[in-house]
Amino acid sequence: MNSFTRTEPFAAIALCDADGQLNPRAVGWSPRPNVDCAIPGHFGRRKRWNHWCITTPRWMLSFTQADLDYLGYVAVYFLDLQNGQSFACSQYSLFARGCHLPDQPQASHYFNHPRLQLNVSEHTGRSRITINVPDFNGQALQAELDIQRPPHMDSVNLVAPLGPNSFHATSRQLALPCSGTLLVGKEQYSCVTGQSFASLDFGRGVWPLNSHWTRAAFAAPGGIAGNFGAGWTDHSGLPENTLWFGGVLQHLDRPIHISQSPQSPLAPWQLNSADDAVELTFTPRQRHRAYRRLGPFYADTQQWFGHFTGVLRGPEGERVPVNQALGWVGETHARW
Repeated sequence: MNSFTRTEPFAAIALCDADGQLNPRAVGWSPRPNVDCAIPGHFGRRKRWNHWCITTPRWMLSFTQADLDYLGYVAVYFLDLQNGQSFACSQYSLFARGCHLPDQPQASHYFNHPRLQLNVSEHTGRSRITINVPDFNGQALQAELDIQRPPHMDSVNLVAPLGPNSFHATSRQLALPCSGTLLVGKEQYSCVTGQSFASLDFGRGVWPLNSHWTRAAFAAPGGIAGNFGAGWTDHSGLPENTLWFGGVLQHLDRPIHISQSPQSPLAPWQLNSADDAVELTFTPRQRHRAYRRLGPFYADTQQWFGHFTGVLRGPEGERVPVNQALGWVGETHARW
């Protein structure tokens, strides 16, 4: 297992060799993106995935763009936290026509379709997100958002083998300051300065046919954030569990137990570690389920939106309170 130190600039490491096999030098984690995720061969088994989530005190926006070789799609979900109103839509593209996802996490990507246009344009130190959905549950949706990428911000960049012929590369980027507006019908929603954040989940790889994972993430003012995962890289010895304090990453070596009481779909979740580095309760406000099927293949994803409360263990062993931090928990079962 490799653990890379922070140096500027990083020399790109190839994820795969010319035959599409995992490069052992790429395996490990880093606080900055440094892997070129081009995957030769493996047509029909490659997975490319960019998931963004925008959290503000009044509303949350989640969208996923995916390229599965044989299918491309974008799914958009919006939640008004004040009145509980939500909207969702998705659009598919056979053989991922009009769907462009790059091999690096900080590169532009887009999806062009008459019924949905998404563009994430990368510039030095920032990302520009525009979304246009002419019919978003009977109303038009338009978003124009600016995502800041402060140069001191660390991220979770991980490459892990998942089996003899499968592997996964990811970049988790959290607590990115966000500004801009979103229009749903005639209702305008704006980002609140200092309290609105974006997170990016960039995933590339040759994944197992049957997959399951649970992931949780939150961000709070002051550069405090958390990313937790279970069921995905558990057997690789490469956990993605991470805390941020003032934008500086603290990688957690121990697993995080993530569980929900089974009584209700909106029951609280518990997140804790054996060393007390993480003691959090997640209280969902709303659940969104997206089930996509194409013949024998499917992806069943649930995402809960709400607030995290509890205590974290800081870099010097201090107890850091978390009070009503906006975030989400996601759970996916897939055969793809």
